[in-house]
Amino acid sequence: MRLSSLVSFSASVALAIGCAGVKSSGSSSAGEPSTTTSTTTTSGDAQRAIAEADIIQIDGGLLYAMSKMGTVSLVDVSTPGRLVLLGQTTLPGQPFEMYLRGSSLVAMSNGAIATDGNVSTTYQAPDSGGGALVIVVDVSNPALPHQVASRQAPGEIADSRVVGDVLYLATYENAACYGCGAAPRTLVTTFNIATPTAITEVEQVSFQSNAPDGYNLPWGSNWKRSIFVTAERLYIAGHADIDPNDFGTTNEGIIDVLDITDPTGRLGTGARLSVAGAILSRWQMDERNGVFRVISQVGAGRTGNGLAAPAIDTFQVANAQSFTPLGHTTMQLPSQEGLRTVRFDETRAYAITYNQTDPMFVIDLADPAHPKQRGALFMPGFMYYLEPHGDRVIGLGIDRTDPNGSLNVSLFDVSNADAPTMLARAAFATAGITEDYEILNSEISEDQDRIQKAFRVFSDGLVVVPFSAPRPYYATGSGCDNTGGGVQLVSWTGDTLAKRTLLPLPGNPRRAFENGTELVTISDSNVRAFSLADLQVAHQTADLLIGTCTASEDGTAVPAGGNYSPNYQTEGYRACSAAPGSRAGGGWSLLIALLAIAFARTPRAHHVRVDKRRK
Repeated sequence: MRLSSLVSFSASVALAIGCAGVKSSGSSSAGEPSTTTSTTTTSGDAQRAIAEADIIQIDGGLLYAMSKMGTVSLVDVSTPGRLVLLGQTTLPGQPFEMYLRGSSLVAMSNGAIATDGNVSTTYQAPDSGGGALVIVVDVSNPALPHQVASRQAPGEIADSRVVGDVLYLATYENAACYGCGAAPRTLVTTFNIATPTAITEVEQVSFQSNAPDGYNLPWGSNWKRSIFVTAERLYIAGHADIDPNDFGTTNEGIIDVLDITDPTGRLGTGARLSVAGAILSRWQMDERNGVFRVISQVGAGRTGNGLAAPAIDTFQVANAQSFTPLGHTTMQLPSQEGLRTVRFDETRAYAITYNQTDPMFVIDLADPAHPKQRGALFMPGFMYYLEPHGDRVIGLGIDRTDPNGSLNVSLFDVSNADAPTMLARAAFATAGITEDYEILNSEISEDQDRIQKAFRVFSDGLVVVPFSAPRPYYATGSGCDNTGGGVQLVSWTGDTLAKRTLLPLPGNPRRAFENGTELVTISDSNVRAFSLADLQVAHQTADLLIGTCTASEDGTAVPAGGNYSPNYQTEGYRACSAAPGSRAGGGWSLLIALLAIAFARTPRAHHVRVDKRRK
């Protein structure tokens, strides 16, 4: 049955304007990069580079590696077969990500502020009153890295970008964190880092809810916001708190727009866009040639399969405050399925929905006023991340029914938008896991907003996928040996994929990069180098311990066999945690929500107040 009638145009898009003033900006902007590499974009006469943070930074033969256990290690990787720890410093709280700015690291850490407002060396959960911290580390002498400046940030970090000399930090306050307001709110804080050692807070904008305190949010990661950034605008998106009586009949997604054209970090509050469903990842939105595009679905994030078909909406952008609805269409699905993945690519978009099989839909955006759904491809499992490469798309998939492994790298031919095909699939990782969310929580190294930093496709066709292996409850050993996990290698040649060797890596494998004739792999506990001479053999050339992982006592349990049930929590696998009390990486808000919703009350409707603070 076709589902287009379930969502009308009037219910899918609405516009509201924030109360703070805005500055005018151009109608065309280059979007942010899809990888961690800085990209230079042009806004008027000024060039402003857009950079994303990561847990690793590379400068010539020097690697900066951040571990969840609390350290940043400076490692000499300049000589093949040799890894040398030059220096190491400990950060407060749980390190999030960092930027390299000349001889300084600008690092961000969650749970770094204790309830008394002082910096804490141990992780302080936001629910218990912890706050975030931006820390500047002087690395001019690699042997003596040391902290030289810091600035507090209320709440928990969702994401960040650096544009020019300004750090834009998105956080969420739950009203319990240190220095937080009386009600939950989302904030964007700007810091001038032109001279990192003299970092200063410039401005802070908050989007505050006045929902009754007696109601909490049913979303699995209700605080989480995803951001998309151009040289002129910052989009910060998530879900709206709505009346439970309106579920399925009103818009559930919000996208707040900020004008970031001021090179000093001043913010102009712009439009608030209301769309059909919650924005659960950065990939659901995009801006190209003055047109903002978004794909969302009513019910996403609080139901497994959504409550209607996904909606595709386009807006003409005049400036941060002026958005005009341009085009709309509702996707046609073979059955009611949940939106899992979106990726925009110039005049196209690719959307993944999933129930038992995964249709990949091709969306034609060549005429943004009239978006069209084109061909569809059905396959087992679903794609977690897609990366376009011309008329080919490669991605990371999940299929719990595949006897060859729960994860896969898949390659698609999209040269014919009406008939996309799957050319190849290479499966790996643990087979026999019976629940999708267990794969996401225990094996995947990053959430959807950051997975492109772990899943890498290099120019020579080598694909690397860091992942963790679930640990059987009966296993012996250190608890973080990660037997069966590590960094999977896959070769992409023409229209073929070839599964290569697995590079063993203990702890939580998180990154890998090519370094001449070697591949350097990084986890929370180790940096290891492997020869690339023979991809069929895991030839380790060097190993360096940078931290100590401990088994998580409250990690995710995965049944060793049969269906998932809380009764089997002690009879399955447990993920490894970098430090006691820290959260295992790789969760996905959409699937975690399915667990949370059964225990949460639904929020009432609320209005949003935008508060603005300047320094």
